[in-house]
Amino acid sequence: MLPPKVPAPTPASGRAVVVDVHAGSFHVPQVTLPNATAARRINRQLLRLLLEYSDQVDSMASPHQQVRQASRACCYDAEAKSWMAAGEGMTGTQYDVLLNQDNILSFSFTKDYNGLTALESEHLTFDLRTGRALLLADVIADPPAQLQRRLRAAIDRRLGAEMDRIALEYQDTATLTYVADEVFDWDRRTRHARATSNPAWPAIGDFALTPGALWLFYPIRARRLDIPFLPDGTYRFPYPRVKPRGLLVPVAQAATKKH
Repeated sequence: MLPPKVPAPTPASGRAVVVDVHAGSFHVPQVTLPNATAARRINRQLLRLLLEYSDQVDSMASPHQQVRQASRACCYDAEAKSWMAAGEGMTGTQYDVLLNQDNILSFSFTKDYNGLTALESEHLTFDLRTGRALLLADVIADPPAQLQRRLRAAIDRRLGAEMDRIALEYQDTATLTYVADEVFDWDRRTRHARATSNPAWPAIGDFALTPGALWLFYPIRARRLDIPFLPDGTYRFPYPRVKPRGLLVPVAQAATKKH
């Protein structure tokens, strides 16, 4: 006698059901929504983002088949008929669901290369009604130049605090000079990043949404040897400090009520 079929989970109003499709070290989210067209649009974008660097993945195959193909392409030695310890090229993907409410779904993604997790993350935020990827201007009404100035000030404060920590911990002028010049591009006299003189810095493109805050990013591109010096590259702006618009308004209102 066959076991009874378990019904698929039903999405709650304004939310998506997120299913983990995985093989080896590859984990890719796929969603279920009342609007099947919107779900297909989101799922295609998720697969494309996470598997676009593997030329041995058949984009016409099912999500499970694509993930298995990516895992095998990087990490299986066909001649030896064995799995490699680390693999080559893109060797894994991970994700976190940052927000799933009020018709907004926001993800954070990381990728592994040659067995090592990349230092930078990527982010996608969707309108669950349409499946369209949202832009920052769709959910935040603050002028871009104003957000840029606020992010620049936040970066300077964080790098300044990190320089103070390094000076106290290492008490080594050579280390302090190396971090300031080679890692942070930092002017210790003005306590500003030297890039401050560039009006286009920092570029604001990547963003994410959580139940309580807008996240903007400034990852410092450095060598793995410099990881002990790297501060958090995520800058959190609580919704009362920005101007939510559109779909984000109910999320911001809910966050305000909790506090």
